[in-house]
Amino acid sequence: MTTIKNHIDEILKKEPFILENIKNGLINISALARQIEPELSNKVGKKLNVNAIIMTIKRMEIDQLNKARPLKKQLKNIGDFTVKSGLIDYSFQNTLEFEKMSSKFNLKQLTNTKGFHTLCKGIHETTVIISENLKNIFEKALGAIPYQSRMENLASITIQLPKLNTEVTGLYHHLLGIITWRGINIIEVISTTHELTIIIKEEHVSAALEALMNIKER
Repeated sequence: MTTIKNHIDEILKKEPFILENIKNGLINISALARQIEPELSNKVGKKLNVNAIIMTIKRMEIDQLNKARPLKKQLKNIGDFTVKSGLIDYSFQNTLEFEKMSSKFNLKQLTNTKGFHTLCKGIHETTVIISENLKNIFEKALGAIPYQSRMENLASITIQLPKLNTEVTGLYHHLLGIITWRGINIIEVISTTHELTIIIKEEHVSAALEALMNIKER
């Protein structure tokens, strides 16, 4: 049976970060209840009391706070942040020509060269991110193979994750969400078991670092 709480949860999930903003006291619950009442009443097929909606949202807020306790503990254990600037992001279709080139080249020419480089292969496309000082080496190896896009003036922020990060729900969501909330567009996300790297524009590095540092200080 679908409850009022289920309907409210469905409505609130349409708005990015609304539950986080309620939890952080950034949203007036009474005003929110009045705003969603018409849609909610239509879903359940009868006129609902606004006070009942308010109480349901507050109970949901308590549930969210209880779920957040293990997450907050792990956020305190986040390690250092490493920043690298002057990056270029290339995107390629996984064509036969690119597969042959990447298999032969395999970034070996970059391995013994100082600079940042990483390759992320998906089902249909591959992203290669390199430092600007490696641009000539890489593009020479490409030859006539075209790239779908190239973005320059980028930076990476690598976050050292706590050992128990894989056992905590919502860690990635919180880290990425706090940056997005600042209006910062995340261009790429690269992860290993204990590292999370985000690629953003160089101009947004200071704001992103400030947001991440605030998490650790709470």
